[in-house]
Amino acid sequence: MSELDTAATAAPGTERRPAPGELAGRTAVVTGAAQGIGREVALLLATTGAGHLVLLDRDAAPLDTVAKEARELGAEVTPLVADLRERDAVRGALRTALRAAGPLHILVNNAGVADENGPDDEETWLRVLDINLHGTFAVTAACLEHLVDHGRIVNVSSILGKAGKMRNTAYCASKHGLIGYTKGLALDLASRGITVNAVLPGWIDTPMLRREIAASAEEIGADPARMLRQARKSIPLRRLVEAREAAELIGFLVSDRAAAITAQSLTVDGGYTRGM
Repeated sequence: MSELDTAATAAPGTERRPAPGELAGRTAVVTGAAQGIGREVALLLATTGAGHLVLLDRDAAPLDTVAKEARELGAEVTPLVADLRERDAVRGALRTALRAAGPLHILVNNAGVADENGPDDEETWLRVLDINLHGTFAVTAACLEHLVDHGRIVNVSSILGKAGKMRNTAYCASKHGLIGYTKGLALDLASRGITVNAVLPGWIDTPMLRREIAASAEEIGADPARMLRQARKSIPLRRLVEAREAAELIGFLVSDRAAAITAQSLTVDGGYTRGM
């Protein structure tokens, strides 16, 4: 295993601490469920008693693995292999799955891409916004007719939903847009008691982050392990946030304990943004 894979130091006491039965019998949709934060959300929901998980991702093999793990934790699982750019296919698959699953209680919009782009790279601009922003809208719109009153929606944005980054105009715009979408949707659905919040991860130890660091290192001829060490030094807690830690924040927001929290954007970044 490379240093890039092992450089993130686990936080003390960060083993999964389930609250059995907290979400007993509830149905949830999680997009981008095959890896990283989405995977951890799916397993956390299964651990806390969710009865039926509809898990969506474009990568079939890792999605099947997560589905198997969630079933072993007691949840019924419907895996959906789909690309968010294929709107009609996504809507059709979700509606079929949710008609079979019954009332929907939880939607976690986690799917996204982080492709870098130049300021005049229209192809990447359109692809990133199509998946991250328009895809989230399409999934949510398809789920709303099934979502019960007092349901929960969490959109996974990013600390780059509040800041800029070189060669990331598309990603930054999409994540800024998700925060605005979250605020507006929360007001639209407040009369039904449905809460809508955004989670803003920072440096999270996920496959996506490792790919980004490796690509950036290759572009400038740097050592990816050194770049990761430098990233860790820039975080006040001196470690990457674990995907499971972001999932636990999401788990709180979809619980009954967070019934009065809506239209909020909550950051989990180890202090990297210094409370921005």
